[in-house]
Amino acid sequence: MVLIIVFFFTINAYSQSYNTQVEARLIVTQDNNIINIKGVAINKMQLSKSISYKLSVFKTDKNQNKSKNEQSGQLDLNADQQKDLSTTSINFDQETKVIILLLIFDSTDNIIGKDRIVYNDNEDNTLTIKKNIAEKIEDISVKISAQLVNNEVEAKIETAQQNDFTTIKATAFNKTEITKSLIFKLMVFDKEESVDNLLENKKQRFIISANQKIELAEASFNSVGDQPVICVMLIYDLDNNLIGQDRVVYNDKSNLDIKNKQKLLEKLTEEQANSKDVNRDKRDGLELKGIVVEDTKTKPGRDFYKLFYSLYTQNNINGNKVVTIKEVLALGRNTKIEVIVGDDEIFSFFVRPSLEYLTKMNDYAIINVYKHFKKLENESKTIKRY
Repeated sequence: MVLIIVFFFTINAYSQSYNTQVEARLIVTQDNNIINIKGVAINKMQLSKSISYKLSVFKTDKNQNKSKNEQSGQLDLNADQQKDLSTTSINFDQETKVIILLLIFDSTDNIIGKDRIVYNDNEDNTLTIKKNIAEKIEDISVKISAQLVNNEVEAKIETAQQNDFTTIKATAFNKTEITKSLIFKLMVFDKEESVDNLLENKKQRFIISANQKIELAEASFNSVGDQPVICVMLIYDLDNNLIGQDRVVYNDKSNLDIKNKQKLLEKLTEEQANSKDVNRDKRDGLELKGIVVEDTKTKPGRDFYKLFYSLYTQNNINGNKVVTIKEVLALGRNTKIEVIVGDDEIFSFFVRPSLEYLTKMNDYAIINVYKHFKKLENESKTIKRY
C-alpha cells in the first residue's frame, strides 16, 4: 500500500532526468530509536531557480498501522547554492518500515529533483537507498503518464510568425464523446523556466464539447535574437490531474540540431526509396490527406457541405481517405445527403432548408467520420490472423 502511495506521487512526473538542474538530497542520521531527517536542495545551474518541495515520511508498524508526515514549502535558490529545506525527527523500532521521500518541483510543478530512502524494507535493518525499486517505479510512472497525457484531451501550441513577432495559440482537442470541464494554464518564459523569467501566465477554467477543438488563449513575443523562449501549456481536470500538455522552445539550438538530423534522415529515406534496389510494386504515388469532395444538387446541400468542410478542417481530422458529401434524390421532391469515406457510407439524412437542422446534422456527421477514421487507424495497427 505504501509503495502505491509513492507510485502516485511520481505518476505525474514528466519524462525527464531528475537531479540534473536541482538535486534533492536526504541526510538521515540515527540516534538510538530516533531518526533525524533533513532535506537539502542543491542548485547545479549558473542561474537562480524558483522551486517548491515536499518531504514525506510514511511509517508502517508490525500491526500494519500506517501513518504519514508531510512538510512542504517554496523558496528561491541562487546559482550553485545549497540550501536546507526542512528537518524532522521520528520514532521507530526494528519492526517498523519507514519510507522517506523528497520531491523538488520547478515553477510549473514538474518534478526536477528526487531522493528516496527506505528503512527496514525486506528485513533489512540498515538505512539504504533502494535504487532498483525507485527506478522501476519511475519507469512505470513515465510510461503510464505518457499514455494518459494527451490521450483524451490533447493540448497543442500553434505558432504564427509575423515580421519580428511570434504569436502562439493554445488549443485543446477533446478526443472523447463526453463534454468536459477542465482548467488550462499557458506560460511563456524568457531564457529558462522560472518565476523571474515569466513573460505570460494565463490560467482559466473552460468547457469543451465532445470531439471539439477550441482556442483557449493567445500570446505574442518578440522573436528577434538568439535567446530561447519557452512556451508551456498544461491542461488539468477538476481534480488537478494533468491530462494534456505541450511544450515548445523557440531559438533553441538543440532543437535546431534535431531538425537538421531529421532533414538528413528524410533525405536518406528518400534516396533509399528512389533506389533501384527497392521494391516498387506497391507504390502508387503520393498519399492525399484531408480531401473533402462536394457532389450536391441544391442550395441546402451546398450549405451543408460548407458547414461540414469548415468543422472538418477546424478539428484537424485530416483523414487519409477522401470524404464525399453526396446529395441524391429521395422520395418525391426530397433529397438525401450521404457522407461517404472512401467507399463506405458513414452517415445519411434527409435534407431540410433549415440552418439549425443542417448544423445539428453536421455535428452528427463529423462525430461519425471521426469515429470511422479512428476505427481504421486501430484496424491498421491490429495483426490479422487467417
